[in-house]
Amino acid sequence: MTDSPAPLPRHGRWFRVIGGTALIAAGCAAFAVSKALDPQNRGAIAGILGVIFGCTYLGQGLRGHHGGSSLTGRQEGRPRVSLAPGTAALGVVLGWIVPGLGHWIAGLRTKALVYFFVITLTFVAGVALAQGRNLDYQRDWLYFLAYGWNAGATALGWLLTRHLEVDHVIPTLQVGYLYSAVAGLLNVVAVMDFVACCADRKSHGEAPA
Repeated sequence: MTDSPAPLPRHGRWFRVIGGTALIAAGCAAFAVSKALDPQNRGAIAGILGVIFGCTYLGQGLRGHHGGSSLTGRQEGRPRVSLAPGTAALGVVLGWIVPGLGHWIAGLRTKALVYFFVITLTFVAGVALAQGRNLDYQRDWLYFLAYGWNAGATALGWLLTRHLEVDHVIPTLQVGYLYSAVAGLLNVVAVMDFVACCADRKSHGEAPA
């Protein structure tokens, strides 16, 4: 069962459209400046976050309601699930380890599969582009922190590639860093979406399963 999305007031729509556009522009600018000044482009993570949040707000403003946001509070029209607090906490941990696993145990199977395949394929693409050289926390700990939000794939990838050294020029190394970092940040979105589903259930007074 879902509720009809709550419409935003006119000023709220314009605020989200303008704010979302500004965040996207700022994120792109941060990415470009970091790429120009830092060979390792560490500021790209801040740029990626700006674009993600900007797209969220811009989408809300264009739709005219809160629906579709997994980053900004409770989402109207979201499928609600009935989970005991312990099960919900377990879902958060499982979703952190394997993208979409929390949704799977909650019965949201389509979302689980979408999150799993999109995030995992993005992560694997990054590792492939970097030829397995992007998962060393000693080489670049800041990117590794972003990978950590996709814990299971990062741990497995590190175990399989930890012996590899950057002993030749890899033209797509930085792109590989970014792809795998984006995958980790996307899993933050997935876990937040799972938490919001559980919060919707509580806010509507549904009894836990």
